[in-house]
Amino acid sequence: MDNIGIGNDAAGGSPARPRGTSSSLIALFLLGVVLSLAAGTGSSRAQQADGLAAAVGPVHLTILYAQGTTDLEETRGRGGMARLAEVIRQERATHANVLVLHGGQTLAPSVLAFYDQGAHIIDLLNGMGVDAMAALNREYHHGDDRLSARAFEAGFPIVTTNAVDRSTGHTPDGLEDAVVLKAGPLRVGVLAATPVLTRETTRAQRTEFRDPVAALTAKAAELRADGVDLVVAMTGYAGDTHRSVLAARPADIVLYQDRNRPFAVDYDGRFLSAAVGPQAAWVLALDLTLERTAAPDGTARLTWTPAPRLIDTGSVEPDAATEIQAKIYAARLDTMLRMEVGRLTAALDTRKESLRTGENAFANAVTDTLRASLDADVALFNGGGVRGDRQYPAGALLTRRDIYTELPYHDVGVMLEVTGQQLWDAVEGGVAAVEQLQGRFPHLSNARAEIDLTRLPGQRLRSLSIGGKPVGLASRYRLATSSFLASGGDGYGVLAGAPRLVEDRDTDFISTQMIDQITRSGEFAPRLDGRMTVKR
Repeated sequence: MDNIGIGNDAAGGSPARPRGTSSSLIALFLLGVVLSLAAGTGSSRAQQADGLAAAVGPVHLTILYAQGTTDLEETRGRGGMARLAEVIRQERATHANVLVLHGGQTLAPSVLAFYDQGAHIIDLLNGMGVDAMAALNREYHHGDDRLSARAFEAGFPIVTTNAVDRSTGHTPDGLEDAVVLKAGPLRVGVLAATPVLTRETTRAQRTEFRDPVAALTAKAAELRADGVDLVVAMTGYAGDTHRSVLAARPADIVLYQDRNRPFAVDYDGRFLSAAVGPQAAWVLALDLTLERTAAPDGTARLTWTPAPRLIDTGSVEPDAATEIQAKIYAARLDTMLRMEVGRLTAALDTRKESLRTGENAFANAVTDTLRASLDADVALFNGGGVRGDRQYPAGALLTRRDIYTELPYHDVGVMLEVTGQQLWDAVEGGVAAVEQLQGRFPHLSNARAEIDLTRLPGQRLRSLSIGGKPVGLASRYRLATSSFLASGGDGYGVLAGAPRLVEDRDTDFISTQMIDQITRSGEFAPRLDGRMTVKR
């Protein structure tokens, strides 16, 4: 666990600061945000440690929080790395104690991350002076070893409180289970809860993700016993992790992600929770006034009051140095990615709802390519493996960038030998959570399936045929799928133990196969053919 200084107040604290700029307040009204700031102040108790129970205060601390910054450049005048860097620079120039926390979800997915596994993100964040970052599910996307490499490159701690390396029983190499930061005379503990669902949705083969609430609660108690004054935890929404953490209140402050709430702050006088949307279009600033008093029993009592601000990054000019750095990264890829692949002969939809609720033309093309490349009997691919989330008009000229945006992961083809029962169970499990738009939704090649969503999960697959014949539950089939699903990812554990007829090291990336397939003909004609019917 690291101890890091982030600034020093003079005795008695720094002068009181304004609660925020007028643009921040206007933004709050525009978003219709209601802050439930209860009257009074929050408090916490810590055992006296090394004389830290002495009276202190008031101390002014600003916590900046952003998350999900996969985009290098701004969108419609907001967000992007350069504007985030400028917000941080201005806040540090204005306030004595500034703690910059990054909520993670940033090392994937993106086209550039496909090539460098998020190294460019770490490089850019190093230049901003981030104090700590959470390792959530997308940080593990490229695998345990890649995340450890990024952690060693980072000039700041990357935190995961509930993840352990199965081989050692300790926090994964290079990461921290907690970090303690100094704000003048006060100590702030920072924790992060990685969603347990990470083990199903990433390539983290060596990492065990333990119950986040239990891990946060235990570590927070340990920090408080060691004299830490304030505990802040970060988490994400995968598997509704944020809901369980918010209900348990293991820290004084919980910063979280919620795709349904672009901004939220709730405070009841003791516990504060806050969320902000991705890509740093807006940055959350929590201005805290903290004061520690010594109690007669030798313990310390900390009282603190928050003043939240929402900073519109469209109101600042991009930081020049960061903007140049980001443009250099973008230029390295541009020449290759703008190479034309082929022309669409029909409109194409890769939006999440289209891919995770029924048959999809692009997913059909992916599974057909997989099956043909491996000469398999049947192919299976998950809708969550396609990430473009956009619509293309007929006649659009596709580039390499388009394909890598749609298929940003390092998936390669694998051929398994499976029984008909295993294939049935895989498809049945894949349609078990359609209502939640989970990425496991199955897409097939050389197969037809009838799905009935009016039935309970586990009873939804009504029929399944391969090559025009009903699947034989005891029969054996050569199944082409992605290396991710073959390892049991996205809930496809039924495939994890199947014999491998073609290993993943023997094939190209699925995205590369798609590019080659389209380039050969010069046209891309994805289509729906009724291979999957869904009753709703």
